[in-house]
Amino acid sequence: MIRKNNRKTLIFICVSVIIITLLHYFTLVPKTDLHDFYRRLYYIPIIVAAFKFRLRGGILTSIGVSLLYAPHMTVYFGVIDIEVLNQILEIIMFIVIGIVTGFSVESDYKKKKLLEIQVKQHTDLENYTQNILDSITNVFITLDRDLCVHSINKEGRDILNLADSNIGEDLSSVFENYQEVEKVLNRVIVQEKKELGIETKCKSGQPNGLFVKLYAYPLKNILNKTEGVVVVLEDISEIRKLESQVRRAEKLSAVGVLASGIAHEIRNPLGIIKTISQTIVHDMQDEDIKEGIEIIIHEVNRANNVIIGLLDFAKPSIGKVKAHSIGHIIKEILMITHNYALQYNVKINSNVDDIMVMLDEEKIKQAFVNIIFNSIQAMPNGGNIDIEVTSNDYWANITFKDEGTGIPQDQLEKIYEPFYTTKDAGTGLGLPITHRIIEEHKGSMEISSVLGAGTTINMYLPLEN
Repeated sequence: MIRKNNRKTLIFICVSVIIITLLHYFTLVPKTDLHDFYRRLYYIPIIVAAFKFRLRGGILTSIGVSLLYAPHMTVYFGVIDIEVLNQILEIIMFIVIGIVTGFSVESDYKKKKLLEIQVKQHTDLENYTQNILDSITNVFITLDRDLCVHSINKEGRDILNLADSNIGEDLSSVFENYQEVEKVLNRVIVQEKKELGIETKCKSGQPNGLFVKLYAYPLKNILNKTEGVVVVLEDISEIRKLESQVRRAEKLSAVGVLASGIAHEIRNPLGIIKTISQTIVHDMQDEDIKEGIEIIIHEVNRANNVIIGLLDFAKPSIGKVKAHSIGHIIKEILMITHNYALQYNVKINSNVDDIMVMLDEEKIKQAFVNIIFNSIQAMPNGGNIDIEVTSNDYWANITFKDEGTGIPQDQLEKIYEPFYTTKDAGTGLGLPITHRIIEEHKGSMEISSVLGAGTTINMYLPLEN
């Protein structure tokens, strides 16, 4: 498109120069005002050429005009007089106007090009900087002196659910304890000192919020004056989660050792009590006393079941670990729990692939049965249990999802503790034992729950090597 426009301009210049020259040569009356008028017309193509083609266009056109006009002076004027000298000066003016105009346009063109290059470099640098910030997994937010959002990177927009509409607002919609955060940010502006590693909690799309470490730095301009704050947020939710798991594992390990010792100490006297009671009840004739002794035997058996549970919790006693099909194991579990589920009007749905997993078959069955029984008991009015198995390169993910009453958020951390139960008739050992079994298999277990909507349990087990 540009070349086409240049061609049109070039044609205009050439045609206008030729027409003006012909007018000179075909106006036969010498020393007339018409020649002065025609001569002035040469400035039009010269200036047009200078503006369109810059210095080169101005010089070439003015020289061309001079060469075409010069013979006219000898043809019509013959002798050299003051009129001829004026025309010679006019020719010189052609060249001067062409050079000056062309030089000015050339200079303006170079400045414009330099400005375009600088704008492009600035834009590229800005885009490059933004790409770097968007590629970082931490949240970056810049604030002005009024603590209003000036910019935020992609990670911040995604994690904190922020949009362009939040630009110009404060961070009260981001932090749960914004007043404390506001004090820290104001301190950074006033004292011009950074604040590092402050743990706080953000509002986000996650049910439990987002735990972060806050780093605040004074934002300074080229005059070294503070004009705002740079806020960096590091997500430490996973670290908090891992720390919680470590503390829970240490706690459960200590409880397991204690439970194992107590169980062994109690089991022997209970065995003696049961043996003597069975001997007495066999020879006892008095029905009232016999009934009382039978109650003793029943309670001893119940206490022994609790002890067995304690021993299972203390040491799940994983046997030989082999590659087994999760699909096959779950099919067997569904056969075992089918009638129990029908009693509670519960339907168990499964979507299971044939994935080979390294495990102790009997212990995993025990863990799965515990989970399904808990889910069924959490739905007294019936409902659905969905079982799904997926996998990646290293892990099989077994998901159990029910439509039960759910577990309050403040109780989720306690459900792995021995003897903690929300049921009237329960020992509180089912989930702790299941958790220990999964851990013994070098796997992990996660529970999420919404009160009144149900509970989801994800188990992760290593795939076959």
